[in-house]
Amino acid sequence: MRKWIVQHDVLTKLLSVVAAFILWSYFMGSQNPSRTLEYKDISVQLTGVDQLYNNYNLRIIEGADSTVDVKVSGSTNRLATLTASQIKVQADVSESITAPGTYQLPYTVILPESGMTCESRTPDSITVVVDEIETKKIPVSVKLSKEAAKNYIFGDPQLSAKTVKVSGPATVVDEITTAVIDVDTDGLKQTLTDNFSYKLVNSKGAQVDTTNISREASSVTVTLPVKEVKSVPLAVTISPEEDASGISTTISPKSVKIIGDPATVDTIDSIALGAINATTAENGDTHEFDIEAPTGVSLYDGQPTSATVTVSVDKDTTKAYTITDITLNDTDKDPAAVVTLNTQSLTVTLTGSQKQLDAIDVSDIQAVAELSSKELSDGEHTIGVTVSSPDGTTVSGNYSVKITLTRNSSN
Repeated sequence: MRKWIVQHDVLTKLLSVVAAFILWSYFMGSQNPSRTLEYKDISVQLTGVDQLYNNYNLRIIEGADSTVDVKVSGSTNRLATLTASQIKVQADVSESITAPGTYQLPYTVILPESGMTCESRTPDSITVVVDEIETKKIPVSVKLSKEAAKNYIFGDPQLSAKTVKVSGPATVVDEITTAVIDVDTDGLKQTLTDNFSYKLVNSKGAQVDTTNISREASSVTVTLPVKEVKSVPLAVTISPEEDASGISTTISPKSVKIIGDPATVDTIDSIALGAINATTAENGDTHEFDIEAPTGVSLYDGQPTSATVTVSVDKDTTKAYTITDITLNDTDKDPAAVVTLNTQSLTVTLTGSQKQLDAIDVSDIQAVAELSSKELSDGEHTIGVTVSSPDGTTVSGNYSVKITLTRNSSN
């Protein structure tokens, strides 16, 4: 290894490098030569902005975020500690701007120490766009995503504010025509109340760039009433109920549509018109009734407000029924007597309204033959039968059956 170092004169070369570094350090420290560095994207501070607004009602709408590149020369030692944040760049907007427009503004570069010089700057000036500030009330409108579901209706939206106040560049504010609130109504079946943000649009419905727009309120409360429409039948009562047999009614119209809050509408199944007096009802009588919607709902637009009720009174008629279920009731039975029913069926006639008679089944008719076997002699006898019919009908005629009575000789 030692031989290799000697052969290649490594030690001499290393000493030369160290000596050169020492000489360079001495030169830099004692001579401190001048140099130039470039600093990029330095933000321009705009002064006089408040004065511009107070005096001329103007605001910077473009160019407030301008940046520049500068080259600074100075001693090496001083530039070694200089950062971009220590360099101030300022442009006064109040000196030459008095009206809306686009302006090229000069700017000043302020260095933190003496002995430093701004050698160059890019660009030479900054561009700003100035516009007059305008405040305007914008009407609010509501846009529904979908129409109401079948049998439901949306009422007119109720707004906490019919207009919203916006401020900003006149060229932008003048373009705004409407503040639009989008409401999702897909499947909505109950009244909606909520706060909604809005978008500002122009006369063509396109959204306006609101970068420089300020709003007095960011949202509006919207209440969207939802009502249900339902068809319900009309009804009358027959009073007193015990005299209602055989009386029927025809109502015109048969039903009407009501509208109201869905929770209330869903509880209503019919509308009662009034009562018909059964004791004075005559076939063909007509009665006029006002149609009054139940509490909490109303009649839908275009619905009739009165109804005609026509009374029908069924005339009594007769109908024959054949019954085979005949009951023998031996009220004073002789233990030795054997009673045989010879009549296997009995045809009875009932009187009542056709509707009632048609609804009767033979099982609804009761036939009971009462006898006292102790009082009857042996042989064939004819005994009366008591026939009972359903309420509202009567039994026409008298009925009897034949029986045979025999006694057991052993008794």
